[in-house]
Amino acid sequence: MLNRYKQHIPLFYFLFLAFIIFINNGRVSLWDQDEAAYAGFAKHMTETGNWLIPDFMWSEIHRKPPLHFWDIGLSYKLFGINEFSVRFPSAVFLLSTYLLIYFAGKPLFGKRAAFLGTVVLSTSLFVPSLAKVSVTDATLLFFSTVCAFALLYIIQQRSVKWTAAFWTAFSLALLTKGPPIILFTAVFAGLLFIFHPNRKNLFSTHPWFFLPLACVPLFLWGYFVSKTGGSEFIRWMIDWYILKRVNSSVLGQTGPPGTHLLSLFVFFIPYFMFFPKALWHAISDLFRKDKGLNFLLSAWFISGWFLYEWSPSKLPAYVIAAHVPLAILIGKEIVAWLETGALPAKELVVTHFILISLVFAALLVAPQILHLPSLIKITFTVAALLLLASAVATMRYLRSHLFIQLMIGTNLLFQFLAWVVLLPQVDGLKDGSKEIAGYVEKHAASNSVVLIANQQGHPPSLPFYLSLHFSKVKEETDLELLLTKFQSDEPCVLILNKEQRDASVAKLPSIKFREVKSMLTDRDENAHYYIAINKSGEKSNEMAEGKITSGSSDEYNRSRMQ
Repeated sequence: MLNRYKQHIPLFYFLFLAFIIFINNGRVSLWDQDEAAYAGFAKHMTETGNWLIPDFMWSEIHRKPPLHFWDIGLSYKLFGINEFSVRFPSAVFLLSTYLLIYFAGKPLFGKRAAFLGTVVLSTSLFVPSLAKVSVTDATLLFFSTVCAFALLYIIQQRSVKWTAAFWTAFSLALLTKGPPIILFTAVFAGLLFIFHPNRKNLFSTHPWFFLPLACVPLFLWGYFVSKTGGSEFIRWMIDWYILKRVNSSVLGQTGPPGTHLLSLFVFFIPYFMFFPKALWHAISDLFRKDKGLNFLLSAWFISGWFLYEWSPSKLPAYVIAAHVPLAILIGKEIVAWLETGALPAKELVVTHFILISLVFAALLVAPQILHLPSLIKITFTVAALLLLASAVATMRYLRSHLFIQLMIGTNLLFQFLAWVVLLPQVDGLKDGSKEIAGYVEKHAASNSVVLIANQQGHPPSLPFYLSLHFSKVKEETDLELLLTKFQSDEPCVLILNKEQRDASVAKLPSIKFREVKSMLTDRDENAHYYIAINKSGEKSNEMAEGKITSGSSDEYNRSRMQ
C-alpha cells in the first residue's frame, strides 16, 4: 500500500502544481508594464485583424516578435478577453516545462533526481511567478528546455525525434523573443562540440539545412511586416532588442558582472544548503575528464548564464535557461544526501536557516513598514508566522529522513500562501486601472469618448481596461481642448492628474471629480487619477445627487483598500 502511494507522488504533485499555477489568474488585475502591454497587443490584433505588428497605446517599447501575442489572442477566442486568458498561455507553458523536466529527465538522471529537480524549480522564488505574470519568459523557458534536452539526447545517441523537437522549438523560440535562443543554443552546441567525445553526433542535426528552415517563420513574419509598412518597426526592433542590449543598459536595468549570479543565489534560497555545491558542479564540471551527465548539465548552465554577465543590460529573466540545470543539480545533491545521509557543512545549514527565516520574516515586517491596510497586515502576519513555525519544525528534524519532506513542504506552503492567499490581498493596492474602468463603465454612457490626460507612468493597463467598455479611448493633454470637449454635447469622460484637476476647477468651478489612487507596480510611486463625466455622458443622476465630490475622495479610496 505504501509503495503504491509513493508511485503516485509525482501525479499528486503535478496536480497540486496545476492548481497553484492556474488559481487566481483570472482574479488578479494585470501588471504594468509588460503584461498589460501584451494584453493590449493581442486585443488590438483580434479586433483589427492585423496579426503582424503589435500596437497598443503606451506600449511601444514592449513590442516583440508575435508568437506570445498570437497565443494570447487565441486564448481570447477561447475564454474571452480577461486576465485569465492573458495568463493562460504562460501558465500552460510553465506547467509543460515542469512536466518536460520530469519525463525527459527520468531516463537521463533517474526518476528521483528528475522529480526533485522539478520540485526545486517549481518552489524557487522566481520561475513560479512566470505563470502569474504573462510575459514571454515562460514560453521561452519551455522552448529553450526542449532544445537543451534535445541536445543532451542527441549528443549521447543520434535521434531523429529529438532533432525534429530541437528545430521546432528553436523556430518557435525565435518567434517568441528572437536572439536569446540563438545565443543559448549556439553556446551550448559549441561547448558540446569542443569538449564532448561524441561531438560528431551533433552533425545529425544538419544545421546547414535546418537552421535556415527554422528561421523561415521569423523571416516570413518580418517580410509581411515590411510589406505592410512596418520596415521602421523592424529597424526599431533590431536597435532596441539587440544593439542597445549589447552596447548599453536598457531602462536603467544594469549591474556589474556577477549580478545574475547574485540573482540565482536569491532565487534558490529555499534550497541554499545545497546551492553552493550544485553551483560548483554547474561551473567546474565543464572541465571534467568524465563527460557524463554533470558535464552536460554544466554546459547547459554556462550556456544560459555566463555571457549575460558581461552584457551591460541586466534583467533576471535573461538567464532563465540556466535555472533548469541548476535546479536539476540541486535535485541531484538532495538525492545524494538521501542516499548517503551526509549532511552539508554545519555553516551552510545554519546559513540556510537564517536566510529562509529572513525571507519569511520579511512578510511579517513589510506590511508594517509600508503602512498597508489592517487586513493585509493581519494576513501577512499569519502567513509569516506559519512559515516561520514550519521552518523551525523542519530544522528540528535535520538528522531525520523526514527533513527533506518537511523542507519541501515548507517551500510548498510558501508557494500556496503567496499565490492563493497573499497575492489577491495586495491586488487592491495596484488595481486602479481596473477600478477606473469599472467606475466609468458604470456611470458613463457606452458611446462616451474617454480622454486620458494623466500620463503618470503610462500604464498600459489603463487604456486596456477602458477599451473593454469604450470604443473611443484617446490620449489628450491640451487642457483647453479637454474642457471644450467636456462642455460640448458629446458624451465625454476626462481622466486627469492633480494639476490638471486644479486647473480645470479654476476654469470650470462646477466640474466634479472622483479620485482613484493606485500603486504603479513598475516604480516606487503612486498615481492619482481624477475622473469627470460630463452631463451628456452620465448614465444616471448620481453625480447630481452628490455621490461624486470635487477634489479628493478619501472615503472611496478607503473602501477600495478594505
